[in-house]
Amino acid sequence: MKNLFFILTISLLGLCSGAIAEVKSAEEIIDALKPKPLTRGWRGLRVEDAPKPSTDLTIHFEFNSAKLSLDSLEQLQQLATALNSEDILPYRIKVTGHTDAVGSDAYNMDLSKRRAQAVVSYLSSQLGVNVSRLSSTGMGKRVLKLPDDPGHSANRRVEITQIGN
Repeated sequence: MKNLFFILTISLLGLCSGAIAEVKSAEEIIDALKPKPLTRGWRGLRVEDAPKPSTDLTIHFEFNSAKLSLDSLEQLQQLATALNSEDILPYRIKVTGHTDAVGSDAYNMDLSKRRAQAVVSYLSSQLGVNVSRLSSTGMGKRVLKLPDDPGHSANRRVEITQIGN
């Protein structure tokens, strides 16, 4: 009976946090984080600065908390595999937490920072990613993925950015 209760609880948690997102594979993450070749400007007069390679990952947390949800562990494993790959190993990585627009600016900023730090802590303590390569920050609700729908769950995400050597 306890097992059935546990399974139902996990299923309901998945429903409450929105549809369970598709997990990005380690290969998809590597492709997104690998440095892109610099492009030359018109007639070769200048070199354009390429944006830092990044990818958004859906990492679920318990409601109103920085505690990682069980349904995010597979995505975190794929992320760790990518970060420890030969292609990405030389680079430093920034983990940026984002929230939806429900709640105050100050609360969302604090929550996004705590969630980004929770990802960094899990990657380093549980999955063997060297913590010296990782940094975390929070954006709160300042950069919404869906600005026309500020309360949408897609705004609650973690962005992974390769920030160089």
